[in-house]
Amino acid sequence: MLITDLRAAVAAGLEALCAPGAPLNMDAVGATWRRHAVGGTDPHVGRYLPSRLRTHRELIDAFLDVSTRIAVDGLAAVATAGPPAAGKSTQLTELGYDDTWRRIDPDDFKVLLIEHDLRSGNLAVPDEVADLALADCEGIMPMELSGIYHRESTVVADKVQQICMAARENVVIEGTMSWSGLAPQLVGDLATYGYQRLEVVLVEVPLTIALERSMARWWPDRQVGGMGGRFTPAAAIRSLYRTETETVCAAHARDLVEMATAASISAALKV
Repeated sequence: MLITDLRAAVAAGLEALCAPGAPLNMDAVGATWRRHAVGGTDPHVGRYLPSRLRTHRELIDAFLDVSTRIAVDGLAAVATAGPPAAGKSTQLTELGYDDTWRRIDPDDFKVLLIEHDLRSGNLAVPDEVADLALADCEGIMPMELSGIYHRESTVVADKVQQICMAARENVVIEGTMSWSGLAPQLVGDLATYGYQRLEVVLVEVPLTIALERSMARWWPDRQVGGMGGRFTPAAAIRSLYRTETETVCAAHARDLVEMATAASISAALKV
């Protein structure tokens, strides 16, 4: 089997496991926001078990301690928008957002949560995939469980964002901006904490490029083994595109700039 065919076959297997109702979907029964919850059906307002809240606190403290040069009282924020693998992180670096900015990315907390659970022997591996081998005769690797850690990682990232904004740090809020509710929520936070400037960095690529880059980012790490690579389902990427080149992320980015401006926050869109 050609390498490209093998990659496609393995990806198809993971894609099926991440589909709605499947064991690696972000809302699966075994998703960590359900596994560690006291109760509730909303991952963002549900209560986590005390032991899991301690884990959140430990990871947050460790994350905050890493960066010691963060600028404060600049009252400036940056938000990213664009599909996975579009090149948002690269663009941020090229624009000069260095280690004096607090960069908050839910994907980083996926990694931290998975690494923590792997060390503690509590990795969230659904029974349905525990002994499953994909087309390359290898099992599911830890980072390929990212889907079931997705919502919990967002909750942790939101906690960090609130802490950092309350401390008046210059923050970079990384993400796709796929959710229409993000704009009013973020503008509310900016106003609450007295932020005066907002830059929205929008990075888009055609759908075909986003899909290929996502595969190219994941596959080499799977071949190496160990933690493996973070897999993003093609369906999740396609859901962000209105056309072959235009994403909902762009519309939400423009909405954010308009709402921030209306709230007397100096806002600009960088494309």
